[in-house]
Amino acid sequence: MAVKVLGLVDCFNSPEFGPMTKHRAIASTSFLGRYAFIDFQLSNFLNSNIPYIGILCQKHIRSLSRHVGSGNSWINNTKIGQFQILYDEPNVSNPGYNTDVADLFENKWFLNAVKPDYVVIAPPYMVYRADFQALLNDHINSGSRISLLYTHQKGLKKNFIGAKKIYISDRGKVTRIEINRGEMDEGDISMGTFIMDYPMLESLLEYAQGTSSFFSISDTLNHISPSVLIKAVRHEGYVRSFDSLSNYLKSSLELLNEETYSTLFSEDWPIYTKSYDTAPVLYKKGGSATNSYIANGSIIEGTVINSILGRGVRVKKGAVLKNAIIGSDASISENIHIENAIVDKEAQVIHVKEVVGTADNPLYIAQGDIV
Repeated sequence: MAVKVLGLVDCFNSPEFGPMTKHRAIASTSFLGRYAFIDFQLSNFLNSNIPYIGILCQKHIRSLSRHVGSGNSWINNTKIGQFQILYDEPNVSNPGYNTDVADLFENKWFLNAVKPDYVVIAPPYMVYRADFQALLNDHINSGSRISLLYTHQKGLKKNFIGAKKIYISDRGKVTRIEINRGEMDEGDISMGTFIMDYPMLESLLEYAQGTSSFFSISDTLNHISPSVLIKAVRHEGYVRSFDSLSNYLKSSLELLNEETYSTLFSEDWPIYTKSYDTAPVLYKKGGSATNSYIANGSIIEGTVINSILGRGVRVKKGAVLKNAIIGSDASISENIHIENAIVDKEAQVIHVKEVVGTADNPLYIAQGDIV
């Protein structure tokens, strides 16, 4: 029996990258030079034959709207799908009340228009590849009302800080959900991804509203986990939580490794993104690049090593970039050395000859700044 599935990208409660996300959401933050983080969940939905998509936007709607627009880069046939940014404008200036639950109540018209049978909810800052159609089939066959996707990880004293750690019974039921504060090095981490039937979502929203106006969907699930069956479903494969500036640098550069890259990208699982009409990369005399991603429109006269460059970046003669992320339309002048650093879009590095941080504490140059 065919069922209608709604995919919701829940941008609420996303971590931040300090000054880098001051004026943009993580969902619309550049990733690997040509993508934004939200592209991966949108592509998971589309590749799983889920063309009904809502984006729950907490703040920074301008940056998100500029990236996703009308959704034509992801859905080109609106007769078999719907694509909508859902924004709770009445509560945006009141942080306590600005929750994903309130957002869904404010945009109930969208839920009523889609009339889904099932809902998949996923965050933009957890990057992974998942066939939601297969997971949905398993969810239906199990008879569960709620399934929660999780990953088993080591290194939790440094990674996935602030993510939700879950405890699972022998029968696969989630018994407790708490924040990972780095006390233990190994454990099970919620991927913030839930599958449920639509009546269950309606019940959760009503329960949240009746319990606390400050409750999010995650708070509600945590509150009911001791008494309601939430089935834990283990995800095998690449999962990274982009939750800090240092993790943004380290986990991005990690994908320069071909073996790691192939665990996230493959020909049969395309990642859709906004397209730009730009020329290929131009390497001028003396310009070189090693083990790097360089997006279209860039001009390379200097040396690029183990780095990621967005569209239209200019690296001038004698400049050396190593272990760096450079945003679109940034310009690096002659004989500049940049290492373990993030240079945001449209910035110009002209006067300072060395921009050097560390992997754990990368140096950051803000969007549009001249240094």
